[in-house]
Amino acid sequence: MELEIRRVQKTGASTMTVSLPKDWIEANSIKPGTPVVVRALADGTICIDPKMQQDKEENRKIIMVDENETKEHLTRKLIGAYLAGYNIIEVRSKGRLDLELKHAVKEISRLVIGPEVIEETSNTLVLHDLSDPVELPQEKCVRRMHLIVDSMHKDAIVSLKEGDEALAQDVVDRDADVDRLYWMAVKQYNLILKDRRLSERIGVDIYEGMSLMLVARGIERIGDHAEKIANNSLTLAKSGNKINDLKEIGELSEQAVEILDMAMQAFFRKDIASANDIIDRGDGLVLQCQNLGSNARTPANVSTVVRTSVLDSITRTTMYAMDIAEVAINGAMRMDN
Repeated sequence: MELEIRRVQKTGASTMTVSLPKDWIEANSIKPGTPVVVRALADGTICIDPKMQQDKEENRKIIMVDENETKEHLTRKLIGAYLAGYNIIEVRSKGRLDLELKHAVKEISRLVIGPEVIEETSNTLVLHDLSDPVELPQEKCVRRMHLIVDSMHKDAIVSLKEGDEALAQDVVDRDADVDRLYWMAVKQYNLILKDRRLSERIGVDIYEGMSLMLVARGIERIGDHAEKIANNSLTLAKSGNKINDLKEIGELSEQAVEILDMAMQAFFRKDIASANDIIDRGDGLVLQCQNLGSNARTPANVSTVVRTSVLDSITRTTMYAMDIAEVAINGAMRMDN
């Protein structure tokens, strides 16, 4: 609907009224005496909701596949529909649905939180998202992501030092849990944008939702680098080679994780002073990683390649933690206003 300016009318001793747009009334079948929900929102606006029913409404997305559809392409579409907030996702095919594509649909239940297959025929699969954003809100997702990634990074370094292939593989496997929580956080932000009622129910406005999504993105990237260190640990263990300065690398890693932990605290506390200190300290740590990386004088082999890659992951981890500190400053400045 186009923007309309309507004047407030006085209809009684203290009653003020404003007329409702005709198109909106007709679209929502509003008649005299129809009850509507009126909410005063934190930003000063009034929300008039014609829907009295507060239960989760069906929001269906139909995905048509053809004979050239690949498993990877379908998976991307399914994740996109999930992130968009559709709670019913129906995959259809004009002919018999390929078994590989059926497996892709069913695999979504493992990749993301909520969707389960509730209906299956030869040419149709229907996913129903059973998750409740109120039960697993963005903040809880982000805090859980942080705990997982913190342990992943520490264990990845331990596996590198000790050549523990089982521990390294466990770190790689945990990255899937981080991805699931990240996609949940993104989906919730999209739901908040579409439904202010949900924003009120979980106590997060669109600005805080954006900040939480940005932090979740940074943590997800840090998880990817923990996975990368673990994969490098597996490569090094299989090669039989060793890295000579693992002690120095371990100390840099500890500092990077500490900076991440402090950045998360600064974000939730809206602590500008602490966030600025974190960014300054992070700059110094990045320089230390670069200096240690430039000191390598051994011939190019598996150990030097792994060493360079691990130092890069520690650097990236630090930089993403600094990004989180910047989000903390931005959020604190908005609160001050």
